[in-house]
Amino acid sequence: MARDQAAETGGTAADLPLGRHRPSLAAVRRWVRLELAREDTDAVADVLLVVNELVSNAYRYTSEPSFLRVVVERSKIRIEIAHDARAHPPLRKVSRPQRGYGLVLVARLSERWGVDRAHGGTVVWAVLPRVT
Repeated sequence: MARDQAAETGGTAADLPLGRHRPSLAAVRRWVRLELAREDTDAVADVLLVVNELVSNAYRYTSEPSFLRVVVERSKIRIEIAHDARAHPPLRKVSRPQRGYGLVLVARLSERWGVDRAHGGTVVWAVLPRVT
């Protein structure tokens, strides 16, 4: 889906397989930094936080996440994590620091985010502004 959207809007998409040999979160962040090397550093910092949260959740709550996709379009950067989980991730109100507030961070940093289900799997996505 993102590749098609990227092609239609003149954007670019890149995929990182996550699979059974899950790359470390540090390796995932390095890959994202390289993919976004020409982007604004503040925008990249926000994307890295969102990627870290979404990949962490996929590693924690799914048996085998499929891939991380980064789509760069004219005015936005879209992050997608595809995996086999069928449940929506919980979004909790947090009154004190604890585990489980990562999606609150994703919601605050993103213009919008969501969960799409298709073909027995799930794609968790977030759209962040691109500084041009």
